[in-house]
Amino acid sequence: MEVKSFLERAMLNEQEQVRDYHRFAETTDNDRVREAFFEFAETSGHTAAKIKDLLDNLQ
Repeated sequence: MEVKSFLERAMLNEQEQVRDYHRFAETTDNDRVREAFFEFAETSGHTAAKIKDLLDNLQ
């Protein structure tokens, strides 16, 4: 697989994880789980941003 297409797919996956984690965090009434999933969303957001930076530098 070409590097660019892999990075694009990886970035989309991370962005989807952010949405899924955030959505789940908003629906649970368990404070500990909510906090953890908001952290997971933040981590995936940082990963997506790093991947985007790699993509931008390929061009």
